[in-house]
Amino acid sequence: MARQKPDHLDGYAQGKSTSQEQSIMSKLKSLVKTDAKVYFIMWKYAPQLLPNPNLKTFDDLKSNYKTFTDGMTESTCSNWLMEENVQTAVKWLLKREHQAKLIELYNTYYIRAKEDTNAFKAFTDFSDKFFAEEKGSELLGILNGIKDDDLE
Repeated sequence: MARQKPDHLDGYAQGKSTSQEQSIMSKLKSLVKTDAKVYFIMWKYAPQLLPNPNLKTFDDLKSNYKTFTDGMTESTCSNWLMEENVQTAVKWLLKREHQAKLIELYNTYYIRAKEDTNAFKAFTDFSDKFFAEEKGSELLGILNGIKDDDLE
Protein backbone atom coordinates (compact mmCIF):
# COMPACT_ATOMS: atom_id res chain seq x y z
CA MET A 1 0.00 0.00 0.00
CA ALA A 2 1.38 3.43 -0.98
CA ARG A 3 2.09 6.00 1.66
CA GLN A 4 -0.50 8.77 1.75
CA LYS A 5 0.60 12.34 1.20
CA PRO A 6 -0.19 14.76 3.98
CA ASP A 7 -3.32 16.78 3.29
CA HIS A 8 -2.02 19.94 5.01
CA LEU A 9 0.65 21.18 2.63
CA ASP A 10 1.11 24.86 3.29
CA GLY A 11 3.49 25.71 0.45
CA TYR A 12 6.50 26.35 2.69
CA ALA A 13 9.82 24.48 2.80
CA GLN A 14 9.06 22.31 -0.21
CA GLY A 15 11.71 21.84 -2.85
CA LYS A 16 15.20 23.30 -2.91
CA SER A 17 14.33 26.92 -2.19
CA THR A 18 12.17 27.99 0.70
CA SER A 19 11.90 31.61 -0.47
CA GLN A 20 8.36 32.51 -1.40
CA GLU A 21 9.43 35.83 -2.85
CA GLN A 22 11.01 36.60 -6.18
CA SER A 23 14.66 37.62 -5.85
CA ILE A 24 15.54 41.27 -6.31
CA MET A 25 17.49 40.50 -9.48
CA SER A 26 14.68 38.47 -11.03
CA LYS A 27 12.10 41.14 -10.12
CA LEU A 28 14.23 43.83 -11.75
CA LYS A 29 14.76 41.63 -14.80
CA SER A 30 11.00 41.11 -15.13
CA LEU A 31 10.67 44.91 -15.25
CA VAL A 32 13.57 45.88 -17.54
CA LYS A 33 14.12 42.64 -19.52
CA THR A 34 17.94 42.77 -19.87
CA ASP A 35 20.76 41.71 -17.57
CA ALA A 36 22.80 44.80 -18.42
CA LYS A 37 20.03 47.10 -17.19
CA VAL A 38 19.57 45.02 -14.04
CA TYR A 39 23.28 45.17 -13.17
CA PHE A 40 23.46 48.88 -14.01
CA ILE A 41 20.48 49.71 -11.77
CA MET A 42 21.83 47.63 -8.92
CA TRP A 43 25.34 49.12 -9.29
CA LYS A 44 23.95 52.65 -9.31
CA TYR A 45 21.33 52.35 -6.53
CA ALA A 46 22.13 49.25 -4.45
CA PRO A 47 25.70 48.09 -5.09
CA GLN A 48 25.72 46.13 -1.83
CA LEU A 49 23.24 43.71 -3.42
CA LEU A 50 25.49 42.79 -6.34
CA PRO A 51 27.30 39.45 -6.16
CA ASN A 52 30.50 41.52 -6.14
CA PRO A 53 29.67 44.67 -4.10
CA ASN A 54 33.18 46.14 -4.49
CA LEU A 55 32.68 47.53 -7.98
CA LYS A 56 33.48 51.23 -7.66
CA THR A 57 33.48 52.41 -11.27
CA PHE A 58 31.43 51.69 -14.35
CA ASP A 59 34.53 50.13 -15.93
CA ASP A 60 34.72 47.73 -12.97
CA LEU A 61 31.08 46.83 -13.53
CA LYS A 62 31.55 46.39 -17.27
CA SER A 63 34.63 44.18 -16.92
CA ASN A 64 32.97 42.05 -14.22
CA TYR A 65 29.77 41.29 -16.15
CA LYS A 66 30.09 40.14 -19.76
CA THR A 67 26.54 41.25 -20.53
CA PHE A 68 27.95 44.75 -21.19
CA THR A 69 29.15 45.13 -24.78
CA ASP A 70 32.08 47.26 -25.94
CA GLY A 71 29.81 50.06 -27.14
CA MET A 72 28.15 50.53 -23.76
CA THR A 73 29.46 53.45 -21.75
CA GLU A 74 28.31 54.89 -18.46
CA SER A 75 26.77 57.76 -20.38
CA THR A 76 24.79 55.52 -22.76
CA CYS A 77 23.65 53.32 -19.90
CA SER A 78 22.57 56.39 -17.92
CA ASN A 79 20.20 57.18 -20.80
CA TRP A 80 18.27 54.07 -19.77
CA LEU A 81 17.16 56.01 -16.69
CA MET A 82 14.80 57.96 -18.96
CA GLU A 83 12.91 54.79 -19.93
CA GLU A 84 9.62 54.26 -18.11
CA ASN A 85 10.28 50.61 -17.30
CA VAL A 86 13.73 51.46 -15.89
CA GLN A 87 12.23 54.24 -13.76
CA THR A 88 9.63 51.78 -12.48
CA ALA A 89 12.39 49.32 -11.58
CA VAL A 90 14.47 52.00 -9.82
CA LYS A 91 11.45 53.19 -7.88
CA TRP A 92 10.62 49.62 -6.83
CA LEU A 93 14.21 49.05 -5.67
CA LEU A 94 14.37 52.34 -3.75
CA LYS A 95 11.05 51.56 -2.08
CA ARG A 96 12.43 48.21 -0.91
CA GLU A 97 15.56 49.91 0.45
CA HIS A 98 13.39 52.52 2.20
CA GLN A 99 11.35 49.78 3.90
CA ALA A 100 14.55 48.14 5.14
CA LYS A 101 15.75 51.47 6.57
CA LEU A 102 12.40 51.98 8.32
CA ILE A 103 12.73 48.54 9.91
CA GLU A 104 16.23 49.46 11.16
CA LEU A 105 14.84 52.72 12.55
CA TYR A 106 12.01 50.86 14.26
CA ASN A 107 14.53 48.54 15.94
CA THR A 108 16.67 51.50 17.04
CA TYR A 109 13.66 53.25 18.59
CA TYR A 110 12.64 50.01 20.29
CA ILE A 111 16.04 49.56 21.95
CA ARG A 112 16.18 53.18 23.11
CA ALA A 113 12.58 53.12 24.35
CA LYS A 114 13.46 50.56 26.99
CA GLU A 115 15.47 53.14 28.94
CA ASP A 116 14.22 56.58 27.94
CA THR A 117 10.66 57.92 28.20
CA ASN A 118 11.22 60.43 25.36
CA ALA A 119 12.47 57.60 23.18
CA PHE A 120 9.41 55.56 24.20
CA LYS A 121 7.14 58.38 23.02
CA ALA A 122 9.06 58.59 19.74
CA PHE A 123 8.82 54.80 19.41
CA THR A 124 5.04 54.77 19.87
CA ASP A 125 4.58 57.67 17.43
CA PHE A 126 6.82 55.99 14.88
CA SER A 127 5.07 52.64 15.38
CA ASP A 128 1.67 54.21 14.75
CA LYS A 129 2.87 55.68 11.45
CA PHE A 130 4.97 52.67 10.46
CA PHE A 131 2.09 50.22 10.82
CA ALA A 132 -0.69 52.62 9.74
CA GLU A 133 -0.35 51.76 6.05
CA GLU A 134 -0.56 48.06 6.82
CA LYS A 135 -3.69 48.56 8.92
CA GLY A 136 -5.29 50.54 6.10
CA SER A 137 -4.46 47.79 3.63
CA GLU A 138 -5.96 45.16 5.93
CA LEU A 139 -9.16 47.20 6.22
CA LEU A 140 -9.35 47.67 2.45
CA GLY A 141 -8.84 43.92 2.02
CA ILE A 142 -11.78 43.23 4.30
CA LEU A 143 -13.96 45.83 2.61
CA ASN A 144 -13.08 44.55 -0.85
CA GLY A 145 -14.25 41.09 0.21
CA ILE A 146 -17.76 42.33 0.99
CA LYS A 147 -20.29 41.89 -1.80
CA ASP A 148 -22.61 44.76 -2.67
CA ASP A 149 -25.62 42.54 -1.82
CA ASP A 150 -24.29 42.12 1.73
CA LEU A 151 -24.37 45.90 2.28
CA GLU A 152 -28.12 46.17 1.66
